[in-house]
Amino acid sequence: MSQSDAAAPPSSKRPPAPEPGAAAKSSRLPGIAGVACVAAIGVWFLLMGRFGAGIYALMGPFAAGVALLVAAAFPARLVEWLRPTRRGVAVGLLVGVGMTLATYPLYALACLIDPGLRVDVAVLYGAARESRLSEALPWVLAIIVAEELLWRGALLELLTDRVSPYAGMALSIGTYCFAQAGTGSLIVTLLALVCGTLWTLQRHLTGSLLSPLIAHLIWTPTVILLLPVNAPP
Repeated sequence: MSQSDAAAPPSSKRPPAPEPGAAAKSSRLPGIAGVACVAAIGVWFLLMGRFGAGIYALMGPFAAGVALLVAAAFPARLVEWLRPTRRGVAVGLLVGVGMTLATYPLYALACLIDPGLRVDVAVLYGAARESRLSEALPWVLAIIVAEELLWRGALLELLTDRVSPYAGMALSIGTYCFAQAGTGSLIVTLLALVCGTLWTLQRHLTGSLLSPLIAHLIWTPTVILLLPVNAPP
């Protein structure tokens, strides 16, 4: 190094200043995302009011749109949420299979306690399964993905930035139950409460959105479409 180089003053070049309005725009994004989440939940509630024949063809495209919007709004977070880990995948498989195996005996027991339950479930899900499996299954998968991205992904992320983690989880579960209550069915609402609580806790304890998504993808198609819980013996 030459003497002139050693004596050279440090560079006074500063990093480029942020573009005007960039900080304000960034600060507005969570608010916009929050409003979008609330709107999506409201529309979800209204669409669930048409639960019955053709519900999958009605809900499926809307759910796919919700999933795409969440992915576009949270691209970096989405990669983190869905990054596979041994623990997350193992817990997802365990919970999904465990929920599925437990559903059938619990349903049979519930029908013994309340014989009218079998009729109610048959009416509720019979019309919803009028579509062929090849038509219904893709839309059911889209709905599952959208539910996880919306309630256990975007909404939970936005809520826990503003309130405590447990308050955020409670609000996420509550709004999930609200959306499903659009069916007007106490059974669906109670299922949303139980499953939503379990999947939200799973998300919290594993730190992975992939974990509850795996469990959800195992349980719902199996008990609703593939091996319906109310199928004739």
